[in-house]
Amino acid sequence: MIPFNKIALIGTGNVAYAYSKALKNNGILPSYIYTRFADKIHEVEKSFGLKATCNLGDLLDCDLIIIAVKDDAICDVASGLKNFKGLLVHTSGTKPSSILNHIENYGVLYPLQTLTKDFDVDFKSVPLLINASSSNCLKKLKHLANIMSDVVVECSDEDRGAIHLSAVFVCNFVNVMLQIGDKLLENKGVDVSVFESLVKETVDKAFALGPKNALTGPAKRGDFETIEKHNKLLENNIDEKKIYEILTNYIINKCR
Repeated sequence: MIPFNKIALIGTGNVAYAYSKALKNNGILPSYIYTRFADKIHEVEKSFGLKATCNLGDLLDCDLIIIAVKDDAICDVASGLKNFKGLLVHTSGTKPSSILNHIENYGVLYPLQTLTKDFDVDFKSVPLLINASSSNCLKKLKHLANIMSDVVVECSDEDRGAIHLSAVFVCNFVNVMLQIGDKLLENKGVDVSVFESLVKETVDKAFALGPKNALTGPAKRGDFETIEKHNKLLENNIDEKKIYEILTNYIINKCR
């Protein structure tokens, strides 16, 4: 039995969608989903399969409210919930839990995953990083998190911020590397999908052997002839050449 009788979601983006789906998949139907656009209520209800409202007052009798909006909108939304007596949490990787401290009971329920509405994720494998304003709140939040995911981590705001920064390197920047690879293949008649096996094997090896031990390539082995050839090929791609040089020098100086 979950420790919350009524749960509400605030937001209609990717994180709110993933949370609503994860809750419903575990037999938990949120009572409300909030949207600030009155003309979008029917659309939101159809998309989420939940009762939608544009009135924050409708949420005040809930036990848990999950704010899943952009970071710069969290405080604005929370300011409309001053009379809320339940547990209020946000889902940001960088904002401290204390931005909700005008409420007695508050915390964080952050998913360490890239989430997109149109791409299904096994939420049971998504790490949920949590903390809360009291041991009782943390206990309740952890109970719910353990229902949603098999990987629940209690951590401070400071540690969560460090994890989020690291995630930008290993997720967002990796995606950019794939975009650069795709760009460099333009007019070559080769699709970026040619890298799929390589990228998957690279990631698998990194987690099996450790990133440093799994590293290969010309910079790792000190193949300066190949590095020079690559630099010449990048002469007309100034930004990509700078990135190549920075990462190559980093490997030579830090990773060999």
